[in-house]
Amino acid sequence: MFGKKDKAEKAEAKVKKVQKTANMKKLEDLYYAAEDARKNAYAPYSDFKVGAALLVKPNEDSVLPVNKIYTGVNIENGSYGATLCAERVAFAKAISDGILGYDIGENPFVAIAVSAGEEEALPCGICRQFMSEFAPEITIVTKADGQIRIRNLMQLLPESFQLNKEEKEAVAAVESSCSAPAAEEAAEEPAEMPAAAEPELVVETAETVLEETDDAPEKVEEKLEE
Repeated sequence: MFGKKDKAEKAEAKVKKVQKTANMKKLEDLYYAAEDARKNAYAPYSDFKVGAALLVKPNEDSVLPVNKIYTGVNIENGSYGATLCAERVAFAKAISDGILGYDIGENPFVAIAVSAGEEEALPCGICRQFMSEFAPEITIVTKADGQIRIRNLMQLLPESFQLNKEEKEAVAAVESSCSAPAAEEAAEEPAEMPAAAEPELVVETAETVLEETDDAPEKVEEKLEE
């Protein structure tokens, strides 16, 4: 297990490696792709428009084109909790396009750039946790004071929540066992219930008793008392 200091040093080393080996022009282009996407943001409540651009590496079989980029924007909602951030939209587009199903290794996500215009925009807490599920060491590209800035997600979220393999399998098993009976019940057609027979309503009155017997009035009274 890495301690906080170890994680910070590891993240810093990765940033330095990216700065040395990465083509800064490509990272700048990624940022400008986010800036260009920003115009499509839907932010009528905050007027704070954000664009994101997610870089995915190609696979060996060339299923993905080189430098595939997925863009996203923030999409607000009158129910604030339903608002989507640009970073999560970009990831959702890539994942729904089948990125995780391609044979491109465990981490196909290389870098994500975030633009909010003149202000530097760093991913919010929810987005950091969301991204750490798929790319805990992804490069974050922003811009401040006219300069491109590079960070590693581990620097922004050194203690992310992660299920280990055994826990993931346990959760999957529970979900499977809960959904299987429900699916079986939905597949079976409910048997028709026989119609319940309506009970006969018998009301005895003096008149009905008299009609059914030729006994004397005294016996009629006895019959009614019963």
